[in-house]
Amino acid sequence: MRDSLYTIGGFKFAFALAHLLPRAVNARLATWIGLSAYYRSPEAQSALRSNLHLVTGLGGADLDALCEENVGNFSRMLADYFLCAGPNAATHAAALLHHDGGEQHLAAARAPGKGIIVVTGHLGHWELGGLMLALLGLPLTVVTLEEPSSELTRWREACRRQLGIKTIAVGPGHPFAFVEMMQTLRRNELVAMLVDRPYEGTGACVDLFGHKTEFSTAAALLAQHTGASVLPAFVIHDGEGGYTTMAEPPVPMDIHGDPRVTLQANTQRIATVFEGIIRRHPAQWFNYVPIWRENGKTPPPATCEAGASKLSTEH
Repeated sequence: MRDSLYTIGGFKFAFALAHLLPRAVNARLATWIGLSAYYRSPEAQSALRSNLHLVTGLGGADLDALCEENVGNFSRMLADYFLCAGPNAATHAAALLHHDGGEQHLAAARAPGKGIIVVTGHLGHWELGGLMLALLGLPLTVVTLEEPSSELTRWREACRRQLGIKTIAVGPGHPFAFVEMMQTLRRNELVAMLVDRPYEGTGACVDLFGHKTEFSTAAALLAQHTGASVLPAFVIHDGEGGYTTMAEPPVPMDIHGDPRVTLQANTQRIATVFEGIIRRHPAQWFNYVPIWRENGKTPPPATCEAGASKLSTEH
């Protein structure tokens, strides 16, 4: 649902509002803007309804209500993102975040000294997840695509940098990104990435809710090259105005087999973990583009036909 607001001017305006108005007012304003944008976009409505129908089996008025709840959650998440993007980010985040005790999984995953590949998705408040890790004193690098403009890219990097979070950009024009990620992991640091929506032609085919789609192969590739643990982590809205952090146990990776065989299997293991999380929180899985393309006129992802895969991730 990106529109004219997804610009450096839109971000600066939203940042100003987040710090001028009470949080409750920003939440209501964000919800109104988000629902207005959603109902102006037939493509977003069709995609979200299709995605959430396959996750939940709902239809009719129940599906409509779930979609509205989803858009409202997404809009309020963005408002909180801007609230936590300023110089007082740590203070705001500390007031919003609650831990579920998953820190022991982080400690155990980092103990071998090979770093941690933190995988998350477009679910909950993924930016707050990075902030949470930084607040725990963990050295974190976020993997991201370039923003629509270089000015917006620099703005978001500066917001992360003031919290001690580094950035590695991937995609065209960044041929050494994979090397940078490996070097980061070999320093026993954390590399965080979104893996549930790779950019076109750069994912592996997986089964998700009984249908074919693509997940990023970046985590599986890095695990094969470095032996780092792959740890799923999410930040979920708790329904009471705050967010709960969830760090899952590491996903078992086969790093000794033939990479041509194990890459897809390892990526499927990650997707299977995500399926369980998405099933529990469909109102917080924010995908307004088609995720499954095999049941309509659009053909399935090329990787599901040809088995090809490349390094991929998305911001």
